[in-house]
Amino acid sequence: MNVTAIQPDHRPDSLSALDEPIVQEFESKLQLIRDRVLSVVEGYQSGVYLVGRPGTSKTFTVKEELERLGKPWILANARMTPWGLFCFLADHPEHVVVLDDITSLFKNSQAMQVFLAALDGQPGEPRLVTYKSKDKNERIWFSGAVIAISNIPLRCDPLARALGSRIVVLEHEPSDEDVVAFMKHLATQGFMDLSSDECLEVAEFLIAETRAMDQRLDLRHLTKAWQDYRQTTHGNALTIWQDLVRSSLQKQVTEPVSITTKKEEIEVQRQLVRELMEKFPDDRHSQLAEWPHSQSLFYLRRKEVTATNRAA
Repeated sequence: MNVTAIQPDHRPDSLSALDEPIVQEFESKLQLIRDRVLSVVEGYQSGVYLVGRPGTSKTFTVKEELERLGKPWILANARMTPWGLFCFLADHPEHVVVLDDITSLFKNSQAMQVFLAALDGQPGEPRLVTYKSKDKNERIWFSGAVIAISNIPLRCDPLARALGSRIVVLEHEPSDEDVVAFMKHLATQGFMDLSSDECLEVAEFLIAETRAMDQRLDLRHLTKAWQDYRQTTHGNALTIWQDLVRSSLQKQVTEPVSITTKKEEIEVQRQLVRELMEKFPDDRHSQLAEWPHSQSLFYLRRKEVTATNRAA
């Protein structure tokens, strides 16, 4: 398929002298992440909570720096229970443990207590972590470190404040201007079999379309856009690359779950209790671990569900 490129003399300045200080500023923010990674690897700090907008190279930079430093590290993402966190630390007691976007852990009081024990004391020295429940009484020594990466700040409650006092909280929040300049900077380096000119053309199109759709810029979209361009120029798509890029930027259309009354909210909570009781029929600890509200509310809703079941 023939794709008409924008001629260089019609192209806006792609990486002007005005962009260079912005790129340097963005690089300095990434360097701050690298230095914080090094601080836990070398035992200056026991943990880092890295928070910021998505698609700004947080996870990539952390992983790249850990690979460069060559020390043992392990990554977990998606979902984890407090008991799963304890076991994960037990399996990797001397590693740098990277928790990528597992925000539920930092909303759970039991998981937060595990963090407080694991990250208390001197970095690099063994810290005792215990886990006691009805059917478990375990203890481990953890001398590693934790890097948590999230798009959501720590909550403002006593446990979160206690954790914040034990670790470094680093906010990574570059502006759209920063991201634009960095996208163009990356484009000048080319991508796989694409030239810098081709990469710049795609980057500028992506930037314009993202703004037209009133979305925030995301570095992940840049790589996807380059791959869309490659697919088209390789003759493996009948759709023009611009439409492929637009399709990946379209916001997912979903019907939101709307809770309009207190009665409906209570019923949603009761249904969650039913599901947890079915999932963990004899494990109250696991039920509580996945319950997003207070423990007292869990027991109240459980009592109501139990009463309803008996009446039926």
